[in-house]
Amino acid sequence: MNKRFTALMLLLVMTAALFAGCSGKTETGTNDNTEDEGKDLGKLVVAEFRGMTWAPMYIAYANGYFEEEGLEVEFLRIDDGPNCFKGMHAGQNDICILSQEVALKAEEAGQHSTALVTMLDTRYYAFVATEEISSVADLKGKTVFASTPGSAPYTFCVAVMEEAGLDIGKDVTLVNLNKGAVVAALQAGEVQAAFINADNFQEADNVDNIHYLVDTRRDEDAAKYLKSEEFPAEVIYSTKEFAKANPEKIQAFVNGVVRGLDWLQNHTSEEAAEVIAELFSPMEKEAITSKIEIMRGAFSKNGYISEAGENAVVDFAKRSGIITTDLKYDDMVDMTFVNNAIEAGLAKAN
Repeated sequence: MNKRFTALMLLLVMTAALFAGCSGKTETGTNDNTEDEGKDLGKLVVAEFRGMTWAPMYIAYANGYFEEEGLEVEFLRIDDGPNCFKGMHAGQNDICILSQEVALKAEEAGQHSTALVTMLDTRYYAFVATEEISSVADLKGKTVFASTPGSAPYTFCVAVMEEAGLDIGKDVTLVNLNKGAVVAALQAGEVQAAFINADNFQEADNVDNIHYLVDTRRDEDAAKYLKSEEFPAEVIYSTKEFAKANPEKIQAFVNGVVRGLDWLQNHTSEEAAEVIAELFSPMEKEAITSKIEIMRGAFSKNGYISEAGENAVVDFAKRSGIITTDLKYDDMVDMTFVNNAIEAGLAKAN
């Protein structure tokens, strides 16, 4: 009887062990078949202002690429780029999305940052006006929306008007409005001209009494104002100290973004809109699709910032009076993480 009982107990133990082995899970429910399972790099706080220019980053987030890298990305919504940048240097966030002009001015003043990856290989900016304004020179005595002083849109507007011989503050009054209200302000006659980018092109196109004075989607305007085919002005930054202290976090984040850029190159704008629709609610998917399609030709294939492209941005900043010195590529840009992502096969090289 004892022998039978012992044999039965042994059989039960062996059976339980067999099923446990087949499950592929430990007692805590972790799958042992995934090599990177359990990798945890912690949280990364990204300051952003939810624009379509940054669609590849949102695609990476929505597709779970950051999670796959072991990174918890938390988005911190802030109203504009300069404030995202200030928050980063104040320690409120780890990374920020930004047009480069703000960081270049800070770099010259001794506040150092590192450009990690670009969203765009060129810049799609436009300057639109109501129908009674036939040229930029006609804006003398008028009111113009130019966004936040010190921001890239503001700098672009100043460059456009100074090119036409207008004295800012004397000949033209510059105002700041909510970006979503710009087209309505033009229609109401509150402003006679305004900066717009990809987020507002569609709205401006649907208004009969608004026309484009400058549009860098046109080759002639890009040549006149950007003076380069490469203009990687919309980038993601960290402080130099944070990048040096947290290389694994930065690499994981850049890996995710580069995968998002590559994904966008291989999918339609409609598919992209489907992926990020929840992040842009209540905007309709059709509107998201249209905005992504407008930007399609500007998105970077792999996030790489070339020296020639960076020099074009620096030259623009100098011409616009934002900086006065020739800032060096290696002092402002670190392509180590993008190169690592490309070498790992996450995107194609240029």
